[in-house]
Amino acid sequence: MKSISKLTVLACMGLFLAGCTLEEGNPDLAGSWTCTETSEIFVKSTKGTSVYTVTLQRDAANFDKYYIDNFYKLGNGVRVAVIKSGYLIDLPKQSLDGFVFEGSGEVNETFNIIQLYYTADDGGGVVDHVTAEYAR
Repeated sequence: MKSISKLTVLACMGLFLAGCTLEEGNPDLAGSWTCTETSEIFVKSTKGTSVYTVTLQRDAANFDKYYIDNFYKLGNGVRVAVIKSGYLIDLPKQSLDGFVFEGSGEVNETFNIIQLYYTADDGGGVVDHVTAEYAR
């Protein structure tokens, strides 16, 4: 009798979990985003902001990890990794294309705006403080 009850409970749990989708608890941020970026270093040359497209790709093994392609407008194929935890975004320290990036941010409650605040250190004494808004 106990083995039937356990089997029934497991079957019901399986049906319950099958009804849940990844989107309900952890919406996918993957796709194309319009980035509006303000840079302390490039303010004069871009009149304060730069607007370009970035692409977020979700890691296949870790659904909280994303890769941002064309980060800091360094070109397609140049990407950083970020970690999403709820509404918070962590940009852990990482080297990319001659810069060291580090920062954080957040995603809004409807998951269509991402705010990032980060530094870009060129290793030569110049550190750029950047604010970026991704929208879709």
